[in-house]
Amino acid sequence: MSASLAVQPPRKISAQKKTFAFERSLGIPPAEACRRAGGKVENGLATKWEADKSVQAQIAYFRSLGQDDAMIAAKRARIEERLALAAFGNIFDFSTIAATGDPDIDWNKVAVSPYSAIISGFKFDKDTGRLTDFDRDNALQALAQLRDMHGFKAPSKAEVTGKGGAPLLDLSKLSDEHLASLEIIVRAAGDAAAA
Repeated sequence: MSASLAVQPPRKISAQKKTFAFERSLGIPPAEACRRAGGKVENGLATKWEADKSVQAQIAYFRSLGQDDAMIAAKRARIEERLALAAFGNIFDFSTIAATGDPDIDWNKVAVSPYSAIISGFKFDKDTGRLTDFDRDNALQALAQLRDMHGFKAPSKAEVTGKGGAPLLDLSKLSDEHLASLEIIVRAAGDAAAA
């Protein structure tokens, strides 16, 4: 969206609400945006701020600015932060080892920590209601995505050849007339690329 189509800056709102609006404009869910702004989700602030017309106006304003370098950098930082949690987060930071040798995870501590975002599913015993298993985001996939974002992926080499590894085009078999035509085509392609 061009600057000429940008929404007018809304009236001033508190710093917390403005931070909430910025996070929401990046696509962060309301509860997480509230936490990032320093608000208490359990007090209903995410819902209140989301319904606030002045906050909605601020979200619309931020979104109207388009994808400038600051917005792209902020989105990239959020993605990297989330991937780093999945790649390096250790859920056993919240556990103790029971006498049986099994880990006992304090799920209340996990729930209020940043690591709660990497838990993607729970399985409970149907009879006792006790947690029997959980799924977490794939750490190796997160590492692979971080590697790609930072340009650490090893380049792949692809050789394009003809049948049996022979060159695709044997220039020695072309006539002078064909070579002259080919030279014109290559020059035209180079000029178009330079323009």
